Amino acid sequence: MDEKKIAVVFPGQGSQYVGMGKDLYEKFEVVRKIFDTGSEICGFDIASACFEGPIDKLTDTRICQVCIFALSFACWKVVQGESVFSPVFAAGHSLGEYTAFASAGAISLEDAFLLVSRRAVFMKDATTTNPGGMVAVMGQTLQKVEEVVNNFNDVYVSNINAPDQIVVGGSKSGIQLFVNWCRETRIKVIPLNVSGAFHTPLMEPAAQRLAEEIDRTDIRECRFPVYANYTGEIAASPEQIRYVLKKQIISPVQWVKIIESSSADLVVECGPRKILSGLIRKTRPDTRTCNVEDTSTLNSVLEIMKL
Repeated sequence: MDEKKIAVVFPGQGSQYVGMGKDLYEKFEVVRKIFDTGSEICGFDIASACFEGPIDKLTDTRICQVCIFALSFACWKVVQGESVFSPVFAAGHSLGEYTAFASAGAISLEDAFLLVSRRAVFMKDATTTNPGGMVAVMGQTLQKVEEVVNNFNDVYVSNINAPDQIVVGGSKSGIQLFVNWCRETRIKVIPLNVSGAFHTPLMEPAAQRLAEEIDRTDIRECRFPVYANYTGEIAASPEQIRYVLKKQIISPVQWVKIIESSSADLVVECGPRKILSGLIRKTRPDTRTCNVEDTSTLNSVLEIMKL
């Protein structure tokens, strides 16, 4: 019998909730060590932020990105420890890309915490310099959304999440005009609870500062393939990884291309909620997905992996 092809994916900002990771933290020493390492590097108590919130604190970009990274990486280490396997590929959505490269050994845990923490601060600062917003456009093709976006100033495609779910970001005035036009023409849009236009050129101030941090970071070859948000293709060498990470923050997340380009019998989502699992099924309905975010889902995944 052929060995099952298992992939791992990691979520980005927006998947957080108060209480996330608490039972894994209580049961597994490796989770506690990861949280403690991050708390020391990032300067705040990750466990407290995850378990106690409040949600306003946990949703703050500077706290949120670190906490989601910590839990997602911890989920990966627990799964790996309980069932030794090498993924056929890894990928992460936005912030999750850092978790993917860390899981593949390209970036050390300590360096990943540093990068994620600084990325979050730089992005937060950029939303003050260039305030903006984001909306999800539902039920429209990428081509249609691109055609509409081209008619507006400071409005850009930012996330290609599924064939019928395209996220658009832009300046506050640009996004408002875009939303008004969509509603007048009966195109469904859902405003996202964010303070900036992530993955658009409006993040350029953050990208410039982050590039300096990436250049100072020790980056190694990946132990298994990792797909990059910027290209939708595998980035393996240190030079490729630096390049795609620098571009990621100002460029659309090519999630559909990643899922269309890759192949696995089972995709395990490591981290809070199962947002990516839903997006994957929209792109490739035949791909089996499951998620790990607590002891219950961990046990389910371990059973599925044995089948």
